[in-house]
Amino acid sequence: MSFAGCASPPGPDGVISRQPWLDLEVPGERITTRHYHILTTAQDQRVVAELPAFLEASLERHRLFAGTNLGQPALPSPPGRMQLFLFANREQWARFTRATIDASAHPLLAIEVGGYAAGGRAVMFALPPAFDRLTLKIAAHEGWHQYVQRSFREPLPTWADELIAVMAEGFLVDATGNYRFEPLLNPERLDQLQSVLEMGRWQPLETILAGDPTDLLGTEPSRAVDYYAQLWALGLYLAVEQSRWLGVQRLLRDAARGRLNREVGGAGDDLGERAFRRYVSTDIRRIDEGYLAFARALVDEASAANASGSMPRYGSVPSTILRTAGPATLEP
Repeated sequence: MSFAGCASPPGPDGVISRQPWLDLEVPGERITTRHYHILTTAQDQRVVAELPAFLEASLERHRLFAGTNLGQPALPSPPGRMQLFLFANREQWARFTRATIDASAHPLLAIEVGGYAAGGRAVMFALPPAFDRLTLKIAAHEGWHQYVQRSFREPLPTWADELIAVMAEGFLVDATGNYRFEPLLNPERLDQLQSVLEMGRWQPLETILAGDPTDLLGTEPSRAVDYYAQLWALGLYLAVEQSRWLGVQRLLRDAARGRLNREVGGAGDDLGERAFRRYVSTDIRRIDEGYLAFARALVDEASAANASGSMPRYGSVPSTILRTAGPATLEP
């Protein structure tokens, strides 16, 4: 197998080449893989060694979210290598953001843990080594956004874009050392969902369909985290019933092919709700009720299992939930 413009194929870690890189007078490294240019000033941190293989595995998973076509992923390969910036700390990340994005960057600077994707580039910062797993989850989340920005002919409704992004976060490393992506394996979203329900911050589905996390970051940052938790639960709920999930998959394929706006009657402020009604269900009230009941059951069973000591809190979920939401693993 050969790669255009590269002197050698990737090694076992997915790396094709490493070169010095300098940005904002901070020395760093440019790591090239089959589908990415990783530009980082965190080259001395452990997570950077994992990132090339993780990103390639995550991209492969992204392309399977809409199923397969004749044995191949239904979603397209990106048209070229994508850039992911990983800065050593938040200060460097903020400097880069101010230097490369106009006044619209203000809400982004409210991000305390995370990153963003803009213009097909993912921009994030490494967390302390004890949180390497979370850094990788952020890379999967923002990696989905940059993939859509680079590869889809039309943008997704915000709720659909963010729903897949949070479902892309959960992963484990199997016995063979390979990454396995499981939407259910997301303890941070589960914890936040529990907080949302216990503190009475649950938002109705119509509000979620019209929401935008960037707007929330600029006004109520804490609500943005709630929004992501509710979308994670919504994704799992939609995946429980095949007909609903097939609708989500059709939405993704139509956006990738440039057919979405035609199907929903064009862009507009109510695009999110129109897309949901067209592809998932016209009975938003029924979905809202079932989705809330599902979220409560998810949290209740996890809490009961934790109290009994029958499962670890991090990196796992109760086996009955795994069975109930099995289709959420989205196997082709």
